[in-house]
Amino acid sequence: MTQIALPLFPATAGVPDEGCPRPGAGSLAAFDAAGFEIGWDYARHRLTPPADHLHGRHPVRQGWDAGRQAFGLRTLQPSRHVRRWLQLRLQAWLQDQEFEPVMVTPRFLALIEPRRCPVTREVLTHGDDAPSDAAVVRLQPQAGYAAGHLAVVSRRAAQACGTASAAELQAIVRRLRDGDLASVGGLDLAQWERLAALHGFVAAQAHERIASLPLRVLPPNRLRLLNPVQALQVMLTRLFLGQAYARRMTALGSLMPDADARRCYGLLMNAMLARRLAAGWSADPEQVRQVLEDAWSHPVVERRWEQLALRLRRADCERIVRLAAQRGLAGSGMHWLDDDRATEGWATATQAPGIPVQRPVRVPAGPGAHAPAQPVVARSRRAPAAVPPSAEARPVAVALAVAG
Repeated sequence: MTQIALPLFPATAGVPDEGCPRPGAGSLAAFDAAGFEIGWDYARHRLTPPADHLHGRHPVRQGWDAGRQAFGLRTLQPSRHVRRWLQLRLQAWLQDQEFEPVMVTPRFLALIEPRRCPVTREVLTHGDDAPSDAAVVRLQPQAGYAAGHLAVVSRRAAQACGTASAAELQAIVRRLRDGDLASVGGLDLAQWERLAALHGFVAAQAHERIASLPLRVLPPNRLRLLNPVQALQVMLTRLFLGQAYARRMTALGSLMPDADARRCYGLLMNAMLARRLAAGWSADPEQVRQVLEDAWSHPVVERRWEQLALRLRRADCERIVRLAAQRGLAGSGMHWLDDDRATEGWATATQAPGIPVQRPVRVPAGPGAHAPAQPVVARSRRAPAAVPPSAEARPVAVALAVAG
């Protein structure tokens, strides 16, 4: 991490600071500000940093000591999301990774946490040191800790994945499909398919490569989809999460580029509707979500999606998603964002050649959810990697903005 001078203590939002001691600039010259601030915030919430960071000259220890002296008993109540937020900051600092502080807050971590793991579908637990415990993962391993590619899965899924890339996860899926192995890392084929799909959402890929792939899992809350064809899949699937979908389904069909594509679209949506009706209207939202995810494994749905996808160019998919977002056809809370905000704050060191800058959109995570007042955008001063312009369409990114 960069070593900088820290002339003053960090701001103590929400805590009075009258009478708090503040050292002069000289005593903190060339100090590790990030480590100090982490220790300061541990003290602010009356928490103790891990023992490895408590020796006397450690920046976290010094920030913790200073914070305890400043706050005394005037501390904030820590929730499990505050604890997780501090752990993530400490982890990013130890790994020398960027941590985007504007969007990645305890509240944000609460919003992206589902009740069930999207990979294993088991109910997430907290603090039991169990395989089902919730864990925050970066779906883009080369990116920093920033909104848009963070997801909460079970510890078992997180450990099985490690730091594997989307391409490496897809290779594991191929081996399992070939029958070489029954399971890998404690996960079966269906779970690895969902894990690979999650990582694929935030990895910009060639349109032709992913156009025929089925949707094995719906993206969790506030995840950004960097491929327009996947964004289209998500929008079409999410139509059936609500009640009044017939009008929007018809309006989306009118956005197809030609009569042949509209015919394929109608066949696909009829197949999806049959899967939805089979679940029954009394099914709870979690059950409906799983039924819709599993529908993409049905041979009829797979075949009809491939027929549609092969008739759509990248530009077609982006246009459909953009117009649907503008017209509110994919549900409330969907917003089209500027190109340079797609991966803002990710601080990726590299970007795949030939993949242009992404343009994000927001979608609510499910029926009955509430949309935040401001767009979900990470603020970062780091410039994005330079990429060549594209004469065709640029990828779209979809950020699910509301907890499901």
